[in-house]
Amino acid sequence: MNVPLPTSLEDLAVEMTRHGWEVSWQRNHGEARVEGSLRGGAAAMATARYTLEKGWVTRFYAIESVEDGGTHWLRIRRHALLTFISTSRVPTDAPQWIVRDTKCRCRKRSQATQWRALHLLAGLQLERLSTRGVEEEKRVYRCRHDARRWHLTTQEERTPNSWHGTAAAL
Repeated sequence: MNVPLPTSLEDLAVEMTRHGWEVSWQRNHGEARVEGSLRGGAAAMATARYTLEKGWVTRFYAIESVEDGGTHWLRIRRHALLTFISTSRVPTDAPQWIVRDTKCRCRKRSQATQWRALHLLAGLQLERLSTRGVEEEKRVYRCRHDARRWHLTTQEERTPNSWHGTAAAL
């Protein structure tokens, strides 16, 4: 079944790009996701899943860039995400729910955003420059069980992933 992608994700990707966010997106059979990140760790994500009963069900998430390094995703509504995209802050009066649970079953240390995972990777690689013979992490990858988690690995890239780094192709 070829179901058209909901335009709200395309609009969000365009809006993120307009405000200087780095945008990536993924589409699979009946599922779509757009994610944006800013330097410093702020992140936004919108996911959509098609069901026969409800049609497209869309959810919106954000991580504010906080000095204490907080890494929890907030589930918010669309209008709050639009404000977040333009200001990097979730409106204080907007309903929000902290997402504490994870579907990740990897038993690996994880980071909430790709930016934070890459930041950790760079720090580990700098720390291990003087260590010889120790296998070190080479890249980060998105958890296959939970799109809100990133892991580090010592393995080289094995297969191309379905993530694309530009909203222009939407």
